Amino acid sequence: MPDRDRRGRMRLLLAASLLLAGAVVPQRSLAAACCVSAASFGVGRLLVWEDRAFGLQLGHARSFGQWDSQGSLRWNGSDFSDGLTQAQAWAIVRLHDRIQLQGWVPVVVNDRRSGPQSQVAVGLGDAGAAVRFEVWKIGEYEGLPSFAVTVGGLAPTGRRVEETSPPLFAGSTGRGAWAGTLAIEAEYALLPWFARLDVGATGFLPFRRTDIGVDQRYGPVLQAALSTGRELLPDVLVAAVALTGEWEAPIELGGATVSSSGARSYTLATSLSWRADPRWTFVGSVTNTVWPDGAGMNRDARLGFTLGVRHGHF
Repeated sequence: MPDRDRRGRMRLLLAASLLLAGAVVPQRSLAAACCVSAASFGVGRLLVWEDRAFGLQLGHARSFGQWDSQGSLRWNGSDFSDGLTQAQAWAIVRLHDRIQLQGWVPVVVNDRRSGPQSQVAVGLGDAGAAVRFEVWKIGEYEGLPSFAVTVGGLAPTGRRVEETSPPLFAGSTGRGAWAGTLAIEAEYALLPWFARLDVGATGFLPFRRTDIGVDQRYGPVLQAALSTGRELLPDVLVAAVALTGEWEAPIELGGATVSSSGARSYTLATSLSWRADPRWTFVGSVTNTVWPDGAGMNRDARLGFTLGVRHGHF
């Protein structure tokens, strides 16, 4: 194989591995309506030789506390415990050499304990779909990064916090509102290293609050992620680290802005991707959103891990 072709193939492997690592990062913090994180940049992209791919991600995260509206981190008491377990199935299909269709469906389990009381609730999260267009691919133009645009949407299949039940109101699984997403991504590879930048925005449609009978709209969300990684074993093993920031505008309730309802959070993730053969890839990641006071607002502080498996068809 010519050296140029081999380098292009390895770059595609690095890019796909990094995107897989990012895809397994938990994307939601589900403690309260103001604290449910937005989606996402989609689920990844196909390798150059693949026509379609399917995968499953299994993750679990524990809450250590919550940032209030003033940015102070309030640690959980010893008698309180809150955890999220998520299973997400996803698929990618190639429609054209540069166009790929994605879809994902999450199921969320929320376990919560406070003193002598405990509750476990299961529900469907916000299902989503997106179309990804590669303007130019990695390695297509020497010295330039790849560039792609993803347009997607979320269905209101998740359960909002006001729809949960006593005794502890566990079981908020998503936004429960229609949403549209737009993201751009750029990636540069200089073997064995690579770096990537993603920037995306999510906008929500209003919905009717059944508990109080008024309309509510989540504020628009801006996300930015900077990632870098290294190929440890050629064509086999890739390590990556990513820092993601999320900023959300205040909620509108009954046409009025709710003060102090905006939110922000930062997530640090490390991941390892192992391609066992051309069809099978396994990914593990650890995520952390626990930072000092002032780093977050109206968000949970969580530590979590995710395991994922991916099967490609060609």
